Amino acid sequence: MIKTILIIICLSLFSGSVISQTNEIINPKGQWYFGVEMGINKINSFNNGESNTSFQGGILAEYYFSKHWSLSVKVKKFNTGVSFFQPSSSDPFCVFCRDQYSGTFEGSVVALPFSVKWEFGVYKNLKANLKIGYAFNIETKSTYSNYSNNISIDYPKQYGNVVSGAGLNYSINKKTAIYLDVESFTGSKKGHVVNLFGKKTYKVENVLTSFGIKFNL
Repeated sequence: MIKTILIIICLSLFSGSVISQTNEIINPKGQWYFGVEMGINKINSFNNGESNTSFQGGILAEYYFSKHWSLSVKVKKFNTGVSFFQPSSSDPFCVFCRDQYSGTFEGSVVALPFSVKWEFGVYKNLKANLKIGYAFNIETKSTYSNYSNNISIDYPKQYGNVVSGAGLNYSINKKTAIYLDVESFTGSKKGHVVNLFGKKTYKVENVLTSFGIKFNL
């Protein structure tokens, strides 16, 4: 699926480059856009040196209810994970430790983020944006390993989280735009440690950088 999306984006970007550009300032108010995107997924919640980058992709539907504001929904598929380790109090280098805690979670999710976006002009039809929203996530892979006995792994496979992001959007003409999105996903708890300072929880954290093309049909 990811390879197919990549081919579509590459072909679309090529075709977009030969589409005649317009000097008219595009006003997208009242328009629907549909697009495809792909990019890099970085897992920020791996703490034990695991490989933390992979490819990700998705599709987009977006409606502009004013010149500078839009509502969007995406379907995204990406890998996620968490790892952590705290030694026991017998370790001389961990003065504040109590019991040993450890765990490694590796998973994949299909996410449906709903966002409201504010765009502002940079130069002609190049615009920057900020967004915030909510994502519903469904785990399609959930692998738990190296978990210490003092941690339950009975975590939900469906969960929600806040999504925030920023990006750029360039309208080639009235029908076609290319865009860059950087979005932050902080999701479900997947473990914890307890020391003299209290309890610290570990959640899945991803940053998705996506390049895409969208069309006003």
